[in-house]
Amino acid sequence: WSLQTTMSTTLFLKQATKRLLRPPLSCRHLSSTNRRRRSVHFIPADNDKFLSKSLTLGADTIVLDLEDSVKDKQLGRERLRAFLDMAHSLPGRNNTEVLVRINPLSSSSSSVEDWREDLVAGFDGSDGLVVPKVETQDELKLLDEILSDMEHCNNHSSNNNGSSHHPKVLLPIATETPLAVLNIASIAQGPRVCAITWGCEDLSAALGSYNTRDANNSGSYLDVFRHCQTMCLLAAKAAGVQAIDGVYQNVRDMDGFQNEANYAKCIGFDGKLTLHPGQISALHKVFEPTREEREEATAIVTMWEQSDGKGVIEFDGKMIDLPHYVRAKKVLARVDSDEDVSSKEGTIVSTESDKDTNTSKDLEEEEEVFPRVFMGKYFEDLEIGLKLRHFLTRTVTEADNVFFTCLTLNPAPIHLDHELSKGNDSSLSGDGSSSNSGKPLFNSMFTLALLVGMSVPEATHGTTVANLGFSEVLFPKPVYPGDTLRAETIILDRRESKSRPTQGIVTLQHVAYNQRGDVVCKATRTALMKKKQAR
Repeated sequence: WSLQTTMSTTLFLKQATKRLLRPPLSCRHLSSTNRRRRSVHFIPADNDKFLSKSLTLGADTIVLDLEDSVKDKQLGRERLRAFLDMAHSLPGRNNTEVLVRINPLSSSSSSVEDWREDLVAGFDGSDGLVVPKVETQDELKLLDEILSDMEHCNNHSSNNNGSSHHPKVLLPIATETPLAVLNIASIAQGPRVCAITWGCEDLSAALGSYNTRDANNSGSYLDVFRHCQTMCLLAAKAAGVQAIDGVYQNVRDMDGFQNEANYAKCIGFDGKLTLHPGQISALHKVFEPTREEREEATAIVTMWEQSDGKGVIEFDGKMIDLPHYVRAKKVLARVDSDEDVSSKEGTIVSTESDKDTNTSKDLEEEEEVFPRVFMGKYFEDLEIGLKLRHFLTRTVTEADNVFFTCLTLNPAPIHLDHELSKGNDSSLSGDGSSSNSGKPLFNSMFTLALLVGMSVPEATHGTTVANLGFSEVLFPKPVYPGDTLRAETIILDRRESKSRPTQGIVTLQHVAYNQRGDVVCKATRTALMKKKQAR
């Protein structure tokens, strides 16, 4: 009886070990499920310069983004398709997983045409999709059905532009809405899922939270977002897929980035999202087991296997059982045993000795490698008669008035002297009453500057070359401290530039209103604007 019990226990432990170490059934057919994803790096799909460098960065996975970082979706799809057509022949492609982030399937976030067109543009030549704002497993099932049809057609086509015959994988961003957080375990178990990751910026907007991190506690995540990170890890491991930690937004804070990456590694994450090339090599160093970790893991695995799966063994004064053995095996699986990463075909990766130099260089060259997001409209978008209502508003204060007046060396007492202002005629009041009598008038140059500033996001942010001048500036009603101003812009005229074929000249009329709907400033100006072909 004792011998039979021992043999049964040994058999059970061996079978349990196999179950713990094998890939999950739901995605065991996917060849890329078990590949390393220490770094999952985002590249805007509409930027040719970034695309051309993407396969030389040394990232395990690159994500060609058609969502947040791309304003002109059609241009992004065209450039993505052109890059994927030739990517299979570029150095570094064999060592880099290429995913495409499509637009959300949720109708409240994007049109149906957006994500379906993204699928078509990003199918040939990619390894799979990053799915943002996914809320239910049903969305992944829909993608699975569509991809299956596309793969069936592609496998029967003689021209697939080097596209892999392996099924496409899915990497959902699984915490961007409250419903997604509640469904994250189901999402992780969806078809084709190779890994899940998490993000908190969209969730923060959905919750109405003011911050995602605690400024008074070393910048650590607030509890609700730490919960999302934990749920991402637990859901991924329960489903048998990889867990990828979210982004670290401050690309210049390498110490903070490494601390957060170390924490993610220690609790069980398999990799992390990156925004800046300087984060990639640092991340690989973090997720590569140290010499001490490798030596300990090797010793535990050797002793356990030599004991033929005995229930408990002693190592370095500690009792070791099955979970310790499984953890040690996973540590060794992270070791790059094939060859040094820096020698892989076509990749350019920093080694430990020159990491600091390369990181510094990357940060100095941020203008070239860090994606910029512009919200303004190009020359072609600014059609005559177009009216833009700007979302920014501003309640002006007496401090604004005093500061601006002193800053511009304007000693006019009507802006500064309350005693003198007591004699202001009530007819100056914006509402025709005496409610503002006796108040200093707001500096009109501040009103003009504020009006132009409020117009920038929707009109000229990142798309203007130069302000050519003002042809008319009017102040029909005065502004007083405490007034709340809003703005709108009307396109009056536009014409081609005779000397600059990639730019055009646009005439804009900006109008500012107070809280009563009175026009307090009207300014007409001319600006030199970029054309889309100049991007």
